[in-house]
Amino acid sequence: MEVKMQTSFIPKKPIIESRSAGSSISLFLLLSIIVFIVTMAAASGVWLWRESLIKQVDKDIEDLAAAKKTYVDSTIDDLIRLDNRIEVSKVLLQNHLAVSPVFTFLENNVLKFVRLKSMRFSYAGSEKIKIDLSGTAGSYGVLSKQSDAFGDLRLKSLISQPVISDFSPLADGGVSFNFSASIYPKLVTYADIGDTGDSSAVDINNASSTTQ
Repeated sequence: MEVKMQTSFIPKKPIIESRSAGSSISLFLLLSIIVFIVTMAAASGVWLWRESLIKQVDKDIEDLAAAKKTYVDSTIDDLIRLDNRIEVSKVLLQNHLAVSPVFTFLENNVLKFVRLKSMRFSYAGSEKIKIDLSGTAGSYGVLSKQSDAFGDLRLKSLISQPVISDFSPLADGGVSFNFSASIYPKLVTYADIGDTGDSSAVDINNASSTTQ
């Protein structure tokens, strides 16, 4: 009796497919491990950075406390009072008024043949500073030139509303007059003294060449 042997074997499932599934699982596992390691490393870095900041803040607080202990409380109080006085002095100097620049202004801008007899300076606030003058001029022509000198454009930043009034002839041929003008704080504020030098003076040499 002959026994027939089957010489070929056909597996139910391809062997290649089983190997591919195993490779996919291994790759996913490897990626998961890498992601886990990176996450742990990042978390460790953040924790170390936080601890470093906490230590630095604690050290700064300790240094500040140590520095504060080097000063006596009375010394700190003295320094605070000194600083307050300096700040008050700055404000006082900034707002202090000096009348002397007004005399310099008149010296630079009053003509040769004009003589001032009186001056009144009034202050009612930074926007209400005024001078009132009385004097005599050698002639009406000199008085006219004096009016032009006070109205010179170079003086517009120092005085405003210059007015010559109440002029009347004198027995010797001269003219008496009154003068008034508002003064800008720049001219009399202590902090600005020195800014109203020769640039504010008109050319009085040519203006005073007229006869008395």
